[in-house]
Amino acid sequence: MKFPWIKDKFKNIHIPEFRHMPEFPKKRPKPYTDIRSPFGETQNVQKMWDLSEKDAYVRQHGRRRIPRFVLPAAVFLIIAALLFWLLPGLVSRYSGSASDTPDEVTATVRIYSDTTRVVCVYAANLFAADDIKSERVTQVLFNEPVTLLDTNCAEGFLHIRTQDGLTGYVRSTDVEDGLDSVEPDLHLYKLVVSDVSKNVMSNASNGTLLVQVMMNTVLYADVKSDGVYQVLLPDGSKGWISSSGVIELGVHDPVEKVSVRYFISSVLCFVNVTQIDHGLTMRGLSVEGLAYISASVNGVTLPRTMDQQMAMGDRVDLTYDEVTGTLDVAGIQPGDLVFFRDPNDAASAAPYEMGICTDTGSLIMTSSSRTTLRLVTLGDDEELEARIIAVRRIFQ
Repeated sequence: MKFPWIKDKFKNIHIPEFRHMPEFPKKRPKPYTDIRSPFGETQNVQKMWDLSEKDAYVRQHGRRRIPRFVLPAAVFLIIAALLFWLLPGLVSRYSGSASDTPDEVTATVRIYSDTTRVVCVYAANLFAADDIKSERVTQVLFNEPVTLLDTNCAEGFLHIRTQDGLTGYVRSTDVEDGLDSVEPDLHLYKLVVSDVSKNVMSNASNGTLLVQVMMNTVLYADVKSDGVYQVLLPDGSKGWISSSGVIELGVHDPVEKVSVRYFISSVLCFVNVTQIDHGLTMRGLSVEGLAYISASVNGVTLPRTMDQQMAMGDRVDLTYDEVTGTLDVAGIQPGDLVFFRDPNDAASAAPYEMGICTDTGSLIMTSSSRTTLRLVTLGDDEELEARIIAVRRIFQ
């Protein structure tokens, strides 16, 4: 022994003897796969990989054949088709009448015939004969329809009748044969000029002047924008007019009657305007013409002539002071029409001139020089009071 001292060191150590050793549970043997299989036999590939009767999905990981944007584009096209094709059809089908019968197309109703002409100047003079030197009967405003009676006249004249029955002759260049500008059912809005005058421009802003129209001119419009209307003119062109000083109506609606103070306000706009016999515009006006246009834009229809106006409205009985015999001017109210006889014929009952009462005792009438319209006071002229033959009240 190489190291005898080790044996001597441990010879006295007593090692107990174990008679019974505890039993530890034995580990179960791991199951082993039975390798007794038919190695080398041919496999049935169709039976193992057949997908015809199984819920199997094959996911391809190769390159995409359809671009990613195709699906969103298809969805967008379907939505657009629903909005712009299918949906309008459904709305038109179910939002109409409940009746099963199809809607009838309403034809446009024209109220004027081929014998109608339309004034294409600011105001056409209506003469008693086919001569420019003949007496002026009245004036016919821009875009007003007239009826053609005869073309067998002096060169450059036509024989016509106004809508209120006056007949006379106008220059052929003052009228057009186009009727679309006066046919109500062709338009959306009817406009009545309530200002002294209005300009029709070529553009809604910063346009050129096409024509100037006067109070009581009637125009028809199809377009309404911010403070302007687009109107159709007798020659077929279109122009623009501002909405201020214009009354908008339905195409068949008349002007609504208002109180007398609006009538007086319209009348007073023409103080000191140039006077011409039977005129209707600010370029030349008569008192009967002033009464006609001012009443029309405030809802009262008057004829154009003085004789016919003296039969309109209600008669006002005049009262006189029992002691002095002077006229009680308080009986003549604002808005009344006052008619006077010829100063050279005290027995005449025919109207020679007229005035419109604007305030108690105050009238607008032709100046003594017959050049302008002016305000006069009845109390200052006894001779004028004595010439009164009739007073008619057209506004209550």
